[in-house]
Amino acid sequence: MGIITLTTDFGLDDFHVASLKGSIYTQLSEVTVVDISHQIMPFDLIQTAYILKNSYNDFPKGTIHIIGVDALPNTFIKPIAAEVNGHFFICNDNGILSLIAEEINPDQIIEITINKYDEIHFLTKDLFVPVACHLARGGKLDLVGRKITTFKKLTQLKPIEKNEDNSITGIIIYIDNYGNAVTNISQKQFQQFGKNRPFTLFARNTKFSKIFTKYTDLLGNEPDEKKFHGKALAIFNSSGYIQISMYKSNLKTVGGASSLMGLDIGTQIRLVFE
Repeated sequence: MGIITLTTDFGLDDFHVASLKGSIYTQLSEVTVVDISHQIMPFDLIQTAYILKNSYNDFPKGTIHIIGVDALPNTFIKPIAAEVNGHFFICNDNGILSLIAEEINPDQIIEITINKYDEIHFLTKDLFVPVACHLARGGKLDLVGRKITTFKKLTQLKPIEKNEDNSITGIIIYIDNYGNAVTNISQKQFQQFGKNRPFTLFARNTKFSKIFTKYTDLLGNEPDEKKFHGKALAIFNSSGYIQISMYKSNLKTVGGASSLMGLDIGTQIRLVFE
């Protein structure tokens, strides 16, 4: 048996996640079910894509990923299943596949037609789960529907480079559990455009002239790390993006970069190089 992952915007207070898992185990008692996240902001495809793009490749090839975000029955949006980079994704054709497979063309895409669509109310459980279980048994993808070649494409906002004033303008695309604010400016873009020039990073009213690669680099040779608790810093995170953080912050008590610096999803971030 294979692995089925779940990524939804259902939260953990209602019955939906338990219902999904119960349905899977009823059909396949030996399968492994892994929760990637159920705390996605409702209908937020950008957040969904960020989380999945940075986690799915750590699973073995052949893993099946159910995406229950913006997964409402809709006669104008078809349910699809796709093979991408050796993984299977089951979702609505709402643009999420294009955000996940932004740099990789899907090997095959199927419009799911195995159940009567007009009789489905809980799409993720009634349609996505049977398809996932079929694939986990070793079933072929093309048996769940008809092959298609096109799917809805969404384009994420890209950082804007301006040579006339040596700047890159990006935005915050994700706020994590610690209140860290992740930008859409990658380390690769920073290095290619910046060419080792001195710079200033503007995040609302805060300026940074250095971007760390590890949190502990902030400490230098200072043995008492408590002196740095709550200190703001910019860092290249594990996904390779510039991130605005507070050292050892706690969003639920003292606050984090997002709450203390007023950084929200969509907040503009600007890099200016000398």
